[in-house]
Amino acid sequence: MDDLFKGILFLGVTLCAAQDASQFETAFSAGLTKHLTLQAGATVIYDKVFTNIGNAYDNNTGVFTCPQTGIYVFQYHGLSMSDDTLWLELYHNYNYVSSAYAHTNSDYASAGNSVILHLFKGDTVMVNAEPNQESNLYGVSDDVYCTFSGYLIAPVFEESVVVG
Repeated sequence: MDDLFKGILFLGVTLCAAQDASQFETAFSAGLTKHLTLQAGATVIYDKVFTNIGNAYDNNTGVFTCPQTGIYVFQYHGLSMSDDTLWLELYHNYNYVSSAYAHTNSDYASAGNSVILHLFKGDTVMVNAEPNQESNLYGVSDDVYCTFSGYLIAPVFEESVVVG
C-alpha cells in the first residue's frame, strides 16, 4: 500500500509541476498621484498602476481580489499632508488586519506596514482610512509617496482525497 501511495503522490507532484507556472503569477504595485482627503473608513484608490500581473488589483475601486489560493505579501505606505494625520488600515475581506499611523504638527509624516496573509480565491484586500478618522494623503504625479503592493509568494493547492 505504501508503494501505491508514493506512486499517486509522485504523479500528483509531477502533474502540478507540469502545469503552466504563469497561471500562478500574481503581483501588483500602485501609487497615488494626487492629494487625497479620505473620509473616515473610505478605501484608498491608488490611481497609478506600476505593475498588475494577473490583473487582480482594480484601480477603479482600490481592491485586490485574490485569483489563486495561496500565501501573499502586502505592503502599504503613506505620506501625510503637512501638519496633518495619516491613519491607514489594511483589511482582508472587510476584517481589520493592521495599521499605519503618523502625525506631525509642523511637517510631513510617513508610515507604512506589511503583512503576510493566507488568502483563498475570491478574497479581497484593501487599504482604508481609519473608521473614525479622516486621513489626508500627499501625492503628485512626479512624487509618488503613497503605495500599495502585493504578490503571491506560494500557491496553495486544495486537494480532496476520495476514500472508498
